[in-house]
Amino acid sequence: AWEGGAPGPVIHVQQGQTVQITLKNNGAIPHSIDFHAARIAPNVAFRDVMPGKSFTFKFTANDAGVYMYHCGTKPVLMHIANGMYGAIVVEPKPGVLPQADKNYVLVASEWYMNGDGLEAPAEFNMTKAHARQPDWMTFNGYAGQYVTHPLTADPGELVRLWVVDAGPSLDTDFHVVGTIFNTVYPFGDMNPDHVLHNVQTVTVPAGGGGVFDVQIDDPGLYPFVSHAFAAVDEGQVGLLKVGDVKGTMSH
Repeated sequence: AWEGGAPGPVIHVQQGQTVQITLKNNGAIPHSIDFHAARIAPNVAFRDVMPGKSFTFKFTANDAGVYMYHCGTKPVLMHIANGMYGAIVVEPKPGVLPQADKNYVLVASEWYMNGDGLEAPAEFNMTKAHARQPDWMTFNGYAGQYVTHPLTADPGELVRLWVVDAGPSLDTDFHVVGTIFNTVYPFGDMNPDHVLHNVQTVTVPAGGGGVFDVQIDDPGLYPFVSHAFAAVDEGQVGLLKVGDVKGTMSH
């Protein structure tokens, strides 16, 4: 995993800013860092960095949206599945989007292991990864964490969810139970002419992103899920708590 765990730190920049990245490899095998927000030659910027070495490159974040970054060293499947991914939010220029009252970043991913990881540490299982049969699926690295610790909003607030699917292999069919998305920027395309209004579920592909605006007037507990429900059973579920409501719920 990156320093700080899986997913790595959220990087937040304004459209048009220059981003300088230094990758320092303190591990035992080569690693690299691939930014989906960059328009740059991969052989130049996303090169393998040997153990004990570091490498710096820059790019200009000209494209607004939410993007994945990840280790791109072979086998990429193994490096991503071991937690080497994160999100970079490239905020559009002022005035493009309505002001959100709450912003949340969700990085979806799946975990393939030789055990459940509950009683003892588990290691990556390539056979399960090739079969696309995960043990756990998560938002921000922990199964069900936002059921126990819900995201919060006040009634009527505009909540913006910046969603990245790190995969490595499965899509996230993003849905909030009990409401309909007011506005969706599909695939993280922030062009106002391309938005969707009043839709129920939108795919966030592996290696892609999507931005979801939702405004809920009635207090309550509103689950957010990947509506491929095997994913919910494996942990890709959370709650958006609107208003001062008690308790929790499973879904």
